[in-house]
Amino acid sequence: MLIFSGLAIILLVVLISYAWHLQQRLKSLEEKQRSEAVEQENQRQQQVQDASRGIQILAGALVREEVTLTEGCMRIAYLLTQVHVEARQKQEYSVFFQLAEATAHIPVLEAWQELPKQQQRAFNKERANTEEAFQEFVLEAAQQLLNDSRLKQSYAE
Repeated sequence: MLIFSGLAIILLVVLISYAWHLQQRLKSLEEKQRSEAVEQENQRQQQVQDASRGIQILAGALVREEVTLTEGCMRIAYLLTQVHVEARQKQEYSVFFQLAEATAHIPVLEAWQELPKQQQRAFNKERANTEEAFQEFVLEAAQQLLNDSRLKQSYAE
C-alpha cells in the first residue's frame, strides 16, 4: 500500500509538472500571437500612412499638372483601396476609378514600346480625349483629396 501511495504521489507530481509545463507553453504561444497581432496592426497602420501620403503627393501632382490624369488616377485609385477598402463605392472617389478603368486597356511599359508608332498615336489620342472628358472632375476630386483632413490625419499620426 505504501508503494502504491508513493507511486501515486510520484505520478501526481509528474502530471502536475507536465500540466504546468503545458500551461507555460500556452502562455508563451498566446503572448506570441498577441505580439504578432500588434505587429500586423502596426504594419497595416504604416501602409495606410504611406498610402495616404502617396495620395496627397499624387493629388498635388495632378493639380500642378506634373503627371498625366491617367497615370495619376490609376495610382490614386490603387492607393485609395489601400486606405479605404470600400473606396471604389464612394462617390467622392469614383472619378479616379472611372478614368483608370476607361484607360486600363492601353498598354504600358514594355508592351507600349512594342506597339507600332501608329498604334501608339491612336492610343495617345484616345487617352487625351478621355482625359479631356474627365479633367474638370478629376482636378476637383484631387483638390478635395488635398483638403481631406482624414488623409492628412492618417499620415500625421
